[in-house]
Amino acid sequence: MAAAAMAVTVVTILLVRSTNPEPPASHLVSARTVLLAAANRIETTGAATGRYWHSVGQSMATGGEGRGPAGTTPKTFTYRATCTHEVWMAKSEREPSWLLVTAQSGVPLKAADEEIWRHQGAYRLGACDGPGVPGVGGVVPRAPFAVRLDDRRAAELSYPQVASIHVTTKEVMALPADPVRIKEVLQGWARRAGYQADEEFLCTGATSLLSQLPTTPRVRAALYRMLAGFPGVRNIGTITDPLGRVGRGIELSPARRLVIEESSGRLLAVQERSPDHPGTVTAWTAVTASGWTSASPKLPDAIVSGD
Repeated sequence: MAAAAMAVTVVTILLVRSTNPEPPASHLVSARTVLLAAANRIETTGAATGRYWHSVGQSMATGGEGRGPAGTTPKTFTYRATCTHEVWMAKSEREPSWLLVTAQSGVPLKAADEEIWRHQGAYRLGACDGPGVPGVGGVVPRAPFAVRLDDRRAAELSYPQVASIHVTTKEVMALPADPVRIKEVLQGWARRAGYQADEEFLCTGATSLLSQLPTTPRVRAALYRMLAGFPGVRNIGTITDPLGRVGRGIELSPARRLVIEESSGRLLAVQERSPDHPGTVTAWTAVTASGWTSASPKLPDAIVSGD
């Protein structure tokens, strides 16, 4: 199998209003009510197990790029990269975990960006980044390719991660199904890594756990209940994600939104927006399927290592 050295990082949906009539913002139920209802629905889902937690999704992220001769400062441009991916997280740490990128594309964002890109040679653009998703930056093979995620030689490259903090599979599987205790665990992880265990960190950690990691229905319910206790969360009404799915929009902060399916309580999508340019979407992840399986991933020929 072909091998290429590449760094693996954790990066962090373009949402549009649904055409369904929506009551004025002053008449919307609170975010707390929406999150508690989602918790009640999702915790009734039957628990399952298997060899791998298998999650399938699509992501988008914007990034900057620029190339030129050595010793020069090239002009930079902004581009949008999209990808379709699968995460195979092994239940046992004796087995490898994988990110499979099955489709990938990148295009300059604006006409001025395209002009710079073409002047520099119109080289192939690509990445696979999104909230809570292990991403591959820089020059990558053409899809399909796979990335081994559990490189124990470098903790910052290892998976799983919660809010950019390396944790073990055992720690994820042992999370308590209680909002107070799960908050304490997340705060402990933050202190262990030297981070401030504030509301922003807790929201980011909850997003990681809800979007890509193998948590039980009761743990996901506890995460929703934890988020429901934060004063800054806001219900923005009925919205649709880039895949056209309708859900309730919950704004955790000006830079982060969740889309939750009302009928099941499951997380559909996560959106990140620019803190400097309100309303500008910088990244999103849409989860299309997730669950336990005893099947094994079918790896493509191209394998990207974490060396």
